[in-house]
Amino acid sequence: MTVLMPIGGNENHRRPLVLQEFVRRAGGEHADIVIFPQPSILVDTGKDYAALFLKLGARSARSLEFRTRAEACAEDFLAAVHSASGIFISGGSQMRLPALIGGTPLEAEVLDAYHRGVVVSGTSAGAAVMPKVMIAYGKGGPTPRERIAQFAPGLGLTDKIVFDQHFRQKDRLGRLLYLIASHPGLLGVGIDENTAAIMEDESSITVTGSGGITIVDGSEIESTNVAEVENGGAVAVSGIRIHVLTAGCSFDVSTRKANVPKLQLLCE
Repeated sequence: MTVLMPIGGNENHRRPLVLQEFVRRAGGEHADIVIFPQPSILVDTGKDYAALFLKLGARSARSLEFRTRAEACAEDFLAAVHSASGIFISGGSQMRLPALIGGTPLEAEVLDAYHRGVVVSGTSAGAAVMPKVMIAYGKGGPTPRERIAQFAPGLGLTDKIVFDQHFRQKDRLGRLLYLIASHPGLLGVGIDENTAAIMEDESSITVTGSGGITIVDGSEIESTNVAEVENGGAVAVSGIRIHVLTAGCSFDVSTRKANVPKLQLLCE
């Protein structure tokens, strides 16, 4: 089974339920985790996550520290990814990691690891970078507008879904609507902070964490003027579907149906 676990950023490290779920899925006390800190400019990011994952019970956690494409080809890094049960990508700027490993044997090793069942997680930029098409830059706002977002190639772990992060906190609905109006065959998933969208076999998504995810489904779009609007103008789109799902909810990617379980109410 393949598992992607994008996190919307700003995960709670004092009560790290979302990261604990990543460690559990990566093998718990048998988890061997490698961390890609490259999206961050902070020198201790990788070491801090390694220490946290060990505290959460992982057997091993190692940050792969490199900042050039030449370093990315080191056999030691390839071996570390090959033997990992979990891969974690830090936040920062999503452009940095593809620029460093795109087209290298290390990128191929990450893809191979994912397809053989290694759990891949990432927070903020680490979530955005996962798909074949990623949101590289953009602005906030509720209304889709021409050029509200710029797209770039990501790592290619999925070609069905696009992830956005800090979603409600930074008011990013407009840019996800713009992307899906531009290509209705993709599914847009905006993830709130301290929240994860756990995708299994590219067929189902479940939610965990304190916030929610916003799913933008363009498969039933009736009409849009996205190809004609210029100069940053507002984009019209009709027939788009939006789901807001919270912890315990799920979404079937193939049928585009959401499941919202009934809450268990306590008797007074």
